Order: sequence, then structure tokens, then C-alpha cells
Amino acid sequence: MVSNQPEMAGRVRLQDGTGATLLVPQPSSDPNDPLNWSRAFKIYVALLTCTALIWVNFFAAGPSTVLIEIVIDLFGTYPPDPTNPATLSPSSIASFSSAVTKAALLFSTASAAAGVSNLLWVPLALKYGRRVVYTCSSLAFGVCCIWSARATTYGSLLASRIIGAWFAGSTECVAPLTITDIFFLHERGTMTAMYSASLSTGAAFGSFIAGLMSISQSWRNFHYLCAALVLATTTLMFFTMPETAFQREANSPETATTESTSKASNVCEVEHVPPQFASNVSKKSSLQRLAGPRASSPVLWSTVSFGVGIGIFVVMGTTAANALTQVYHFTVWQVGLVWIASIIGNLLGMPFGGYFSDYVANRSTSKNGGIREPEMRLPAVSVAMLCYPGSLLLYGLGIYYRVHYMVPTLGLFLFSFGSSAAIGVTVTYTIDSYRAIAGEVVVSQVAFKSVIAFLMSFYTNPWVDRDGYTGAFGTMAGISFFVLALWIPLYVWGKRIRHATFKWRVMRLAHWASDREMGE
Repeated sequence: MVSNQPEMAGRVRLQDGTGATLLVPQPSSDPNDPLNWSRAFKIYVALLTCTALIWVNFFAAGPSTVLIEIVIDLFGTYPPDPTNPATLSPSSIASFSSAVTKAALLFSTASAAAGVSNLLWVPLALKYGRRVVYTCSSLAFGVCCIWSARATTYGSLLASRIIGAWFAGSTECVAPLTITDIFFLHERGTMTAMYSASLSTGAAFGSFIAGLMSISQSWRNFHYLCAALVLATTTLMFFTMPETAFQREANSPETATTESTSKASNVCEVEHVPPQFASNVSKKSSLQRLAGPRASSPVLWSTVSFGVGIGIFVVMGTTAANALTQVYHFTVWQVGLVWIASIIGNLLGMPFGGYFSDYVANRSTSKNGGIREPEMRLPAVSVAMLCYPGSLLLYGLGIYYRVHYMVPTLGLFLFSFGSSAAIGVTVTYTIDSYRAIAGEVVVSQVAFKSVIAFLMSFYTNPWVDRDGYTGAFGTMAGISFFVLALWIPLYVWGKRIRHATFKWRVMRLAHWASDREMGE
């Protein structure tokens, strides 16, 4: 029998009696069903989406490498330089410190705007489709990049970057929905890891490119490059990317099939709530349903983990330019080269957030008689649980004690490695737990992780000035370890916690029985 009880959410039979992987959700017979697209075209759509995602943090955090150049251009103040006595006066140092704090807002506010904007973009994507949101918002994003390049005052640059990030944010939250639209449950771990790697790689790649361009180009040309990349990607989306939202017929007689399309019998423990067309979901109800997911422990933990990871990454980005310049006397382009370590870390961490987490979950599924529970992939978080604190200690202590520059560089590598793995696992975990309201779950995560990231980056410079690199990054190491270590109680009691939260009144706002995006 098919269960329509919300208590069954997240629990699904993924293997038949022979151990073969079942296709969840079951594809329809319609060739236009995204689940029926060729494997190559699915991967193309995923890569195109992830490319658009890279440009979000490429724009938001990339120019942090040339922060000093932006300060000099817009504020006319210079960093302390022993060869220039005028820069060593107390008033000059105070003026430079104040300008750096203001310039740092160019990056932290952009990151926050990208996340909070999803309170608008996800309801629109659920109602009108993914493609129209992608193309319209990306076009506006590209225009704002040009505005940033031409800004001549701090206020104009700040406004252009906040508004540009607001439009760019649509990709950050709609991308996971696209992944759930076109890939089966057993494939989502790998694809979500690619999403998380793209999210983190964008900032590192932007910092690397901005550093290289500083050799002969101004920071304004970096924004022109952003505009070209964003508008080229938008053009590809408009001409080659079809709509991925698809509503399968409710209660249609579908036969459960395996990955090899063989028939399976007695397979019925798949969660199912009758779907409605996306156009019937009002903006008001979509916003109301955000309250439900935020109340659940899995989403709360995943959001905090997400926020801490991105927040610390932004913190490392905003402190690296200043610290590496003053401690190791790096030029801007040399600071940019350091971010190669972060790019490599993100790429190497992707398999751990994808293939490894899928392996861990599939092994537990086999031992559980073919029944998949979302918590089965959580042990994969242990990789990041060890990488986060270790990398932060390497970075903070390395800078404080002025050891070889490879020590903080190794810290950047390890943190990027762990971040890529952790974000992929935590996002997939919450989507698996609440597939019926995947849109609301993701927007809750992205919006609130951006608030956490903004607060962390906003208070970083005063924090480092007060406690030094050892105190600030040592504390971050402890916080990150504690947050990620919560996967252990969730692994043990997560299923009972999820079932208990479904009885809360606030969770009823999710309208479990009234609409369905996935049709599973």
C-alpha cells in the first residue's frame, strides 16, 4: 500500500529484493518528463546550472582579493608602509582601518543579499517555473555587473553589488530544485555535491582571477569580466535549457522499475502525496510554508552548518588579502595565487560530499532491507568535522606566528575540502527528509545561512583586532567542530525527531497533503 502520512516523509524503499536500485521517483511515460531525458543532457543541464552558480560568489566574494586597491581608489587612503612615513601616523592608520571595514561590507552584504533574495525567487520558481526565473534574474545580474564596473563612489558600488547579488541569488536556491527535478533519488548525492562545490569554488575562482588581473588591470575590469561571463551563460540558458518543473499525474498506475528498467514486485513503500500543478500554488501559501521547515531539527542543524561553513569561508576571504599582504608582504596577484589551494580543495572534496556519501547511504540501505532513511548518509559528515577545526587552526596560528605561508595556505585547502563535502551532505539530507516541500526547505537554508554568514563576516575585523588571529580562529574551530558533531545525535535520534516535529502545529503550515512538487 502507498502511504500518504507525513510521518513517512523521508522513508523510501530504494532497493528491491535482489538489491537492484529502484528509480525514485518513478518516471512517467511522457518523453517530456525530465526524468526521461538522456543521461548526457541531464548532466549538461546540471553543469550549466552549476556554471551559473559559480558566477554568484565569483561576483560576491571574488573582488575581496583587490580590497586594498578598492580602498585606495574609492577612499584615497593607503595601508601602513614603512617607506611612506605619512601612512604611519595614527590618523592615517585609523582612516585606513575604517575604510577597510567599509570596503568589507561590499562582500558581506552581497553574500547576504544573494541568500535573502530567495524568499522571493523560490515562490516565483514554484509558481512560474525554473527557466523564466533563471533567465530574467541572470539578465538583470549581468546589467548590475556593468553598473559595478562603472561606479565611481562607494555608495554607488555598494548599491550595485547588493542589487546584483539579489538577482544572482536566484541560482543559489533554484539550482537544488533543478537537481531534484531531473535526477533520481540515488543520484542526488553526487549532483548536490557538485552544487556545493560550485558554490564554494566561485569565491576562490573569483579571488584567483581578480588577483591575476590586478597585474595589469583595475578592479573595474573584473566586474566587466563578470558581466561577460554572466550574460554568456544567460544566453546558453535561454536557448538550450528547457523547463525542468514537471507535474506527473496523480494516482497514475506506474510500475516500480529498477535502474536497469527491470520490473520489481511488491515494492510499495514510496512516500506519495497527490501533486497539484505548480501554478495552483499561491505566493502567499509558499511564504507561509517557510515557517514549518525552519522549526525542524534537521533543517535547523543543516542551516547552521551551511551558514557556519560559508560564513567562515567569507571571513577567510576578507582577512586573507590584508593578512597575507601585511604578514608575508604578498602582492595582490600573489594573494590571488593562494586561492588555487581552495579551488583544488573544493574539487577534491566534491567526491566525498557525493560519491562517498552515496556509498555510505547505499551500504546502510542494503543492511536495512532496501529501505532508505535520510540519516543514513550523515556519517559522511565526519570528514568535514575533522577538516574544519584543523584547517582553521592552521590558518589562524600560521598567520599569528608568521610561519611559512604554506601553513595558512594548507588551511585554506583543508577548509575548502571539508566545506565542499559538508554542504553536499547536509543539503541532500534535508531534501531527502522533506522532499514534499524541497523548495521551502532549500530557501530556508539559503536565506538563513546568508544571515549567519553576514553576521560572522561583519564582526570579524573587530573580533580579530580584539582577540587576534589565534583567539578568533581558535574559537571558530571549536564552534565548527561542535556544530558538525551534532550529526551523531541526529544519526541516532533523527528519525524520531522528524516524526515528532510533524505533529507540531507550525509544521501543518507546510500543507503536506495539498500540493506536491516531486510527484514521488
